[in-house]
Amino acid sequence: MTAVVLCLLALADASFSGFRAHAGRDGRIAKRGAKALAARTGFIAGVIALVGLAILLLGLIAVGAATYDELEHAGERMALIYGLYALVVTVGFAAYFSPWLEVQSLATMLVLGPGTFTRPVVVVGGAAWSAIGGSWIIAACAMVAAGAMLLIEPVLWRWFDARQATTMPPFVPPPTRRFSRASSQRGTSS
Repeated sequence: MTAVVLCLLALADASFSGFRAHAGRDGRIAKRGAKALAARTGFIAGVIALVGLAILLLGLIAVGAATYDELEHAGERMALIYGLYALVVTVGFAAYFSPWLEVQSLATMLVLGPGTFTRPVVVVGGAAWSAIGGSWIIAACAMVAAGAMLLIEPVLWRWFDARQATTMPPFVPPPTRRFSRASSQRGTSS
């Protein structure tokens, strides 16, 4: 059950990472589709990261380097920290969809902005908290998982940058009209 909770939290985080990595890149007014595509891209990146982590953890269990119970205990501690953080972000995100602009602004200033800023600290802190009392292999697995989750957003930033560079036409400044002295004196009579 703990693995399912952690996977759901990781996929939600990856979706938000895709959303944040794409934010500000689309000049259209109606960008609901672009935001949904960015969140889906983050979700897919999260699935890829989780598959890699699952292979690592199952491999460690198979060779006897870690037991399922050790991983479960570490995951419970990790889920506690990440679950509390997710609860705060979810409340802020729900307020963001309020019909009142003041509530949306307040949610952004008090929850979503600082939540984005503190996310790396929470991710590393949750991994460190899960590793307390465990073996060094459990600590290493927790840090690898934290690193994988923290790398999703920068990788998506670069992917969106490269995608934007190939899909946007190059900027060509409009021609400037040059005025000569003779053309500026045409309308005047001597």
